[in-house]
Amino acid sequence: MQPIFDAVLRNDVPAFMGLVEGRESWLEEKSMDQNRNTVLHTAAKHGHEELVSTIVELQPSLVYSRNANGDTPLHLAALLGDVNIVTTLLNYGGKMCTARNNSNQTPLHLACRSISMEAARLVVEETDSVGLDELNFAISSGSTYIVGIILERFPYLAREEAWVVEGGSQSTLLHHACDRGDLELTSILLGLDQRLEKTLNTDGLSPLHVAVLRGSVLILEEFLEKAPLSFGSLTPSQESVFHLAARNNNTDAFVFMAESLPSQILLEQTDENGNTILHIAASMVCGAPLIRYIVGKKIVDINYKNKMGFTACDLLPQEAEEFELLSTWLRNGTEVDSDQNNEIPLEALLSWILIRTMKYTMTATRIHSINDLWNELNI
Repeated sequence: MQPIFDAVLRNDVPAFMGLVEGRESWLEEKSMDQNRNTVLHTAAKHGHEELVSTIVELQPSLVYSRNANGDTPLHLAALLGDVNIVTTLLNYGGKMCTARNNSNQTPLHLACRSISMEAARLVVEETDSVGLDELNFAISSGSTYIVGIILERFPYLAREEAWVVEGGSQSTLLHHACDRGDLELTSILLGLDQRLEKTLNTDGLSPLHVAVLRGSVLILEEFLEKAPLSFGSLTPSQESVFHLAARNNNTDAFVFMAESLPSQILLEQTDENGNTILHIAASMVCGAPLIRYIVGKKIVDINYKNKMGFTACDLLPQEAEEFELLSTWLRNGTEVDSDQNNEIPLEALLSWILIRTMKYTMTATRIHSINDLWNELNI
């Protein structure tokens, strides 16, 4: 091993300085191994802060050097997560934030893999630009804290139709968050003041439409709090959020919206074919709880006919489970005089209680993600 690298590995500053004073060209040396690191790479990789400061003062140009993998010293410092070394390197070469190695990764990519989110924060705050690939990497790495900082500095990234949701539609990041059921990311995006809730993907669906299709009540609560007007948006086929919930048999989402939204207009909305939410629920063979809820609450007229002249009962497939019971309800109602039949379905009520308990617990304990909550509860 070259003496200069032996001194760096031992973090022996006096020995290092003695070698450099005797022969300044030692600073230009590269290691003999396959990585071909400079002395600055090596010092940064091993977290030797004093040596890093000494080297950049002696030869600042080493901040821009590359090893055999295309990594700059900042890449290695970011991966290590050493905040002090990252700060030093940024002070001498902030432009290297956007440098890409042979794997097309920037220091931010590597910082998101480190144990220190502060190192990633420093890179984001110093850089002039962040690419969609870096944002996506931060998201996939679970670095929600860094994602928030990236979007705060570069909010335009959230409007890019660069994410694919289920079904293949090109969508914005908010659509993507709703599709994944990512409550943290949804909350961040709704707080950006970019009107992301109004954006439509290539299928003409809003982020809330996607959330309803996936049935996440937690995310619906977030929209109700931060973007309540988005519930009034219709799909290209004039379907309301209630049509979408019924189409996907998302009883919990349906009941939550029915009990939370102040207006009955959306519940009475018909689609382009004149179908009420009951037509959709019947045609999709939704479970008995949802159909019973719609009929029992007298939300729509069970005898209402769509543009083809069919009532909801006409659209109920004969092979449907509990056909006789459901067809009876759809023809005659569900004995709506009984208090029991006007109650919220038990499954939906229990789900609502669980969701409210989870949100209260997360707020009270300052736990920010559902996964963290599960870990805290040892589930």
